[in-house]
Amino acid sequence: MPRNLPTPMLMAISANTLSLCFLLDLQLVSGWEYAWTGMGTLSWNGNSYKGVGSFGSVNDVQEGSDVKADGTSIALSGIDPTLLNESLTDIQVSAPARVWMGLFGAGALLAAYQIFGGTVDRPQVGVGPAALTIALALESKLANLQRPSNRRYTAADQRRYYMDDSGFNWVEVQNDIALLWG
Repeated sequence: MPRNLPTPMLMAISANTLSLCFLLDLQLVSGWEYAWTGMGTLSWNGNSYKGVGSFGSVNDVQEGSDVKADGTSIALSGIDPTLLNESLTDIQVSAPARVWMGLFGAGALLAAYQIFGGTVDRPQVGVGPAALTIALALESKLANLQRPSNRRYTAADQRRYYMDDSGFNWVEVQNDIALLWG
């Protein structure tokens, strides 16, 4: 599906010297974490993004015209083995995550465009000869459509979310009523 790029992005594309970068907004248990694929700290959108350089990667982000849940994954390598447990306990499954594609030039981020928004799935740990890698699968919000709802049409279930609602009190009574028709 074609997208309309914002004006700052179109202006940045027409510039002479650009480099592509990716930015990540990830909610962890300890709070929001911001990272980008460059070096140093980048201030953008009111946040400070930590540079992970070549240690960070973003897989393909797919989009199609079909209604299906396409996801992507991100990875961070070069993690100190002593920080593995702390890193894994800080990851929050089903937390929001956003991936931005940015155009970097003249020492600054010229424009960015969100290419993925979804939630975090379970982490996968890869053990290499030099360091550890943690990969996170990111799911589209459409993935929730494939999951069954655990809600029930009972008064008790309704009161879990709306304490004063008594509308479902009559649903349970309907099970025991024999109604004659015609």
